Amino acid sequence: QRVEASSTLRELLCRELELSEDYCVFYHSYSDSCLLYELQAVLATRLLGYPRGGPPVMRLSKAAFAGMGSLQALLEVWSRSHNDHAPEFRSVAVSAFCSCFASGGYRRSMLTTHFLSGYFGGRDLGDMTNMLEDILRTCKICHADEAGLAVLVSEILDVGEASGLQVRSYKPRSRRQPWKEATCPGHMLQIFVHSSIVDAVAYGALPLGRRASAGTPISDWLGQQCPLDGQARVLAHPDIFVRSLGHLAHVMTYSAAGSYRQEQRLQLL
Repeated sequence: QRVEASSTLRELLCRELELSEDYCVFYHSYSDSCLLYELQAVLATRLLGYPRGGPPVMRLSKAAFAGMGSLQALLEVWSRSHNDHAPEFRSVAVSAFCSCFASGGYRRSMLTTHFLSGYFGGRDLGDMTNMLEDILRTCKICHADEAGLAVLVSEILDVGEASGLQVRSYKPRSRRQPWKEATCPGHMLQIFVHSSIVDAVAYGALPLGRRASAGTPISDWLGQQCPLDGQARVLAHPDIFVRSLGHLAHVMTYSAAGSYRQEQRLQLL
């Protein structure tokens, strides 16, 4: 695993050198969300012409962004809940670190703390099987056939488990035996957002999503830090991260497990 982490670090830094002149970079660590993100990548490929084998898709449905298309609206949601775990907040935004070396207020760097196991989103995630069902219904997949939907979701969960993904937050509908322990629990997205839009889609944050002092505009906040540290919250609008991928944004995916590289991802997808 140390060899994998070292190789990943070299690749991360090379990408930063390549793109940092025109883009701001963020790091999104995750675990339980992997299966959902990969399903959304498949749906985006089938329905929207998203590139096959493209990076995981953080948010696919635009419905949640109605009335939530601005950073100010996102901050207003936080001001009401004082927590980025609020469903309305989570439905449109992701948490991220501003550097792969950033501690984000947790004393140790994100890479050493979260890369191998993935960042745990909290015990209030609920039953993530509902999220699989919701996105399939939104995309009109088995939307009028609840029995067929249940079978499809069960098959998706089985594929995720067989691929070693973390499925502990997904409740099976027709299965009694417990899930196998994940062999590929840790994943990370390296997210590049173009400097022309970054101030409109991200803000500097503290744990639980509180806006950092002078955290907006984020470009100024990042420029004042040396060394670079802290967290961010990023509006993951599909118009940017699906339809404009490769222009306004670039996203690269990394897994801590050598058994879940691009070849294995393609087999899963």
